[in-house]
Order: sequence, then C-alpha cells, then structure tokens
Amino acid sequence: MQKKDCVSIKFCRLCNSKYLIKVFDLGHTPLANSYSKIKISKKLRKYPLKLNYCNNCGHLQLSHSIKPSKMFSNYLYKSNTSQKNFLHFKNYANEIKKKIKNNNAKILDIASNDGTFLNFFEKKKFFRLGIDPAKNLKKLSSKKGITQIDDFFTKKISENIKKNYGKFDIITANHVCAHVEDLNDFFCGVQNLLKNDGLFIFEISYRASVLKKNTFDTIYHEHLDYHALYPITKFVKKFNLNVINFKTPDAQGGSLRVYTSKNKNSKNYIRLKKQILKEKKQLDLFKANTYKRFEKKIINCKHKLNFLIQNCVKNNMKIAGYGAAAKTTTFLNYFKIPEKNIKFIFDDNKLKQGLCIPGTKIKIVNPSNLNKAKIDILIIFAWNYAETIINKNKKFKKKGGKFLIPFPNPRLI
Repeated sequence: MQKKDCVSIKFCRLCNSKYLIKVFDLGHTPLANSYSKIKISKKLRKYPLKLNYCNNCGHLQLSHSIKPSKMFSNYLYKSNTSQKNFLHFKNYANEIKKKIKNNNAKILDIASNDGTFLNFFEKKKFFRLGIDPAKNLKKLSSKKGITQIDDFFTKKISENIKKNYGKFDIITANHVCAHVEDLNDFFCGVQNLLKNDGLFIFEISYRASVLKKNTFDTIYHEHLDYHALYPITKFVKKFNLNVINFKTPDAQGGSLRVYTSKNKNSKNYIRLKKQILKEKKQLDLFKANTYKRFEKKIINCKHKLNFLIQNCVKNNMKIAGYGAAAKTTTFLNYFKIPEKNIKFIFDDNKLKQGLCIPGTKIKIVNPSNLNKAKIDILIIFAWNYAETIINKNKKFKKKGGKFLIPFPNPRLI
C-alpha cells in the first residue's frame, strides 16, 4: 500500500513498460472529491495532473498516484443520487440475472458504494456481498440488508473472503478499476474468488467516448487509467481470464462494459476483433499524437467557454452551475473560470450541500433554491445528466432561464 501522499508512476500499469510519453498536462489541482468548508477549500493541497501514454501497449494513465486513503475513506458520491444512474444499474442487474441459471447464486460487488447495484439482486435468490473502503457508505448498504466489508479489495482480502464465503458465480466492479492502486494485485484477487464457470464483469470509462465528446473533466486523481478494449484484452490474460464480450453503455458519459471468464470460448470473437480494429484504424486510440490533438481541442474549448461566460457577465446575467460532480473540480480548476462569475452550484446530493467545490469558494446548495434565486444561466457541469437536469427544471426555463452545455462545444440552450 502506497505510503507517500503522491508518487510518480514510472511504468505502465498494464504492461509494466517504461516507455511512457507525456501527452496532456492539466497543471496542479486539488483532489476532486475533497469537498470542504469555505475556510479550508482554498487551502487544499494541489497535486500534478498529467496524462502519460504507453508506447508499448497503448494504455493511457496518470503520471502520479495519490494515496488511496486520502481519496476513498470518506466518500461523498452515492450511486443512487441520479435517477439515470439508478436505472442504468437496474437494467445492468437484470441483464446479469438472465445469465445466471443456478439458484442461490453468489455475487460479489467490488466498490459497492451504498449498495444500490446489489440491491437489485433479490435477497431470497442471491447471496450478496459488497466491499468498499468508505465506512460512511457501509451504513447505507446495511439498511438495504447487504453485507458490506469496509476495506480496499486486494489479493490478501480475497483470501479472507474465500475463507468466509467461498467462491462466487458473479463478480462485478463498476467504475473502480481506474481507482485501483495495484491492478495486478486486484485482478489476482478476482481470479482467486471466481468460480471456474463464473463471470467477472467490470465497467470502466471508455477512452473513445472521452475523445469524441471532449470530456477532459473525467481526468482527475481518482482515475488512474483511461481504458480501451485492446490493452485490457491483453492485460486480463495474465490472470487466466479472457474477454468474451463487451458493451458500450452511455453511463458516466460513455462506458466500456467488459465480460470476462476463465473459459476461452467466445461466441463474440468476430465482434471483439472488429471493435479492436476500429480502435486501431478508425479511432486512432494508439497514437500519441491523438492525445496531443485532444489537448489542443480542450484549450480551444476553454477559450470559447470563457468568452461566452464573459459576454453573459457583461450583459449583467447571473450565472450558477448544476452538478457538483468530481469532474467539476477538474473543470473549474483547469478552465480557470473566475469564481466571482459563478454564484453557487446546485447539487442533489445532501452530503455535499453547504460545502465548496475543492480549490474554490463556490458553495454547493440544494436545488430547491433554484427558482427562488435570480439566476439567468445554469452551467450544466454534470453534462452526462444534462437531459435529466433540463427536464427537472422546466420552470426555470419557462421564466427565461438558459442552460449552458460545455461539451463537446460550449452552447446555450
């Protein structure tokens, strides 16, 4: 386990190559989820935020790693805050249940958060176990009747789990692989707990979606990796696992869901091969220059958005934001939008209300105050939920309020 608060990553996290190339430098930012009171927020320590590309396997990763306990021991993100996210997990769980033929199947969810996903697996039919380091979320999971271990998932922990609960039919890990300090140890733990005929399914942010939508703000210290199918397919083989299928759901702005098994046979071989070829030839995911061009696009977007905001301010329009997501921290710190131009940011998560966006004095408030506040423009920082936010605030729109969507190109609605 990492001892220093911040360490430089010298090797590729997937193939262990030392041939890393810096392709994007976002300067220094505070930890994305380090929400705090106004007196503390501006004094938060900032850490380097840079992207390195592996010239050997094509993986993309951060240049520095932050001590996990500083980011995950007390976590304010909850899986069920968004209705869109809730429905995504519901549909995802229903799909898995169709694949399980035996009764009393055992499912382990790694980084189970508040138990939202596991709760879709009926207690009468499934043995449900979650593991998550956030002690504050364990209480929420317990209320749903879910057993949850408050710790980081490692090979060592997997030994304890196997001793107490045996092996599992299904293991899931949703948007956590990019958070893991030691991926090799993590996958060793999964391999140790998965039955021979079991499935390990993990969902990760898809690098192709980040490039297509210009969503640079998903780059922050919690996300050590920016995945593509081809490097992952090679990586999992080290652990006697094989990619047998994949999907690209819209969750989290564009995700890659990977289905792995100890069984080598896959009915989806041709489909997998076509997607990998697309990543190489059409999407250019494995060329360092692709990411340098991406950086230039983001800088251009930064200038456009700041110009648009300045025009709104000159016309005496009052601006607020919606969505105090982790990505909002990267967005505001890198785009350097003057704090005085944003009155506050609305967010549905009560755990965040009353605190500030890390590194700023911008306060997070309850959305119930929106119609009372004299706001003309709402910047939708939680852009992946833009449709939901706009539909939820029709009254604001009827009164003449406008929404500012920052990606892929800044525009007013």
